Amino acid sequence: SSGINAEWPLRPGMRAMIAAEFDKDFFKIIETEILNPVMEYNCRCSGKMMDAWMGCKHKIGEADIWYTVMNFGGFNTSAAYLEGEDWLDFWVDVVKDRLPWDDMSLMLERTMANLCQTNQDDEGKCYTYFYKAFNTLYQWFLKSTGGVPAVNKRGGNNRNNDVVVPEQCSTYDLSAYADMEAEDISFGDIKEAVIEKFCVEECEDVYQDTFLGCCTASMIQDEVLETSVKNTATGMGDIYKRLYPENEDAANSGISEYFGYYENAMAMLRNPTCTETDVEYDVTPCGGAGGEEELGEVSSCEGLSSKKAKICKKKAKKAAKAAGGEEEEEGNNKKNKKNKNKKNK
Repeated sequence: SSGINAEWPLRPGMRAMIAAEFDKDFFKIIETEILNPVMEYNCRCSGKMMDAWMGCKHKIGEADIWYTVMNFGGFNTSAAYLEGEDWLDFWVDVVKDRLPWDDMSLMLERTMANLCQTNQDDEGKCYTYFYKAFNTLYQWFLKSTGGVPAVNKRGGNNRNNDVVVPEQCSTYDLSAYADMEAEDISFGDIKEAVIEKFCVEECEDVYQDTFLGCCTASMIQDEVLETSVKNTATGMGDIYKRLYPENEDAANSGISEYFGYYENAMAMLRNPTCTETDVEYDVTPCGGAGGEEELGEVSSCEGLSSKKAKICKKKAKKAAKAAGGEEEEEGNNKKNKKNKNKKNK
């Protein structure tokens, strides 16, 4: 008979996704069946593919596809942005030389280096860490907007079943933005809301584990990556302004604004500080050394796994800080007492 065959075989992974009862199961199948194979390939091959392209892009003008694009793409071959230049010559030059390929290549190289490294806080690679962080955010967003994540009540749906997430850490009050257009929500509003949550003591451990692990630290501390991102954006912006000169002022303003947001966010993440609470985060890259070790901290945390050592060192620093405060207060009390005795004499 004609039509779609209902018995057409589905791949086992697709069947499993359709049959998944809980969010955790669904996302785990995507991780094992799609994310891991794709990222394993990219970790092996993306750099080689970019190198191959960089070596042959100078011959792009010889490709036959240009005439197909020109004839069926609806392009204006006498547009003002061409400034009298031949359409084909202009676009070949854009693809070959005007696109910021060196910065794009460096951006890819650093991004893959960070994603493909081993997550020393946990098992697996860093791309898995970011995928799980995204899943967590997705479920928290659902809760915050009135949705109900499909969670196995017995097994839980946390990334690690031993991590208990306080309600206030996984629920955000978005009512203030409900009637606002996206363009009316400022970076300052978002930053304020994020800092407010990150500075809650009950949320410190789960946020450190879920969002500010060594994988995140590697990304945000990578200044070479940051520079390549900015240079790529600037180069793409220059091409856009050539194509749409009437939008040049708006483009310049937009680029400056978003660069400001980016730098502000990086500064905040590289050194997250909470002035009103005792919350602090360890933003040490995977395989990277942190700052100066507190006295006795190394010996007391020796032999622990990377993840437990981080927690141990944080607690040791807090304890040292608290002890320092107590000693200072005690010293001040003795000094005041001494001055008082002198006065009485």
